[in-house]
Amino acid sequence: MAAEEEDEVEWVVESIAGFLRGPDWSIPILDFVEQKCEVFDDEEENKLTYTEIHQEYKELVEKLLEGYLKEIGINEDQFQEACTSPLAKTHTSQAILQPVLAAEDFTIFKAMMV
Repeated sequence: MAAEEEDEVEWVVESIAGFLRGPDWSIPILDFVEQKCEVFDDEEENKLTYTEIHQEYKELVEKLLEGYLKEIGINEDQFQEACTSPLAKTHTSQAILQPVLAAEDFTIFKAMMV
């Protein structure tokens, strides 16, 4: 990867991380989790409502991310590249990206809700 590409990926990762730490992201996500978490329990068996709530969560995450990415001019390819880059795989980045990953991975989502 050329240095210029690396700089661009680093900028995208840092920009997204900044957004994910900010109130425009955290307030709607925390509100959603607080409102819906009481439905979840630690049981092994998943209820149908979990899937419905996960779908709502996925839609919220997509809406928030799409709005932000459009606002700062990051396209989907740049976002995907940033999410799969070594920078996004650091421990700190993984913690910040967890709510995003939860939109795609039900296991992560359920753990977050419980």
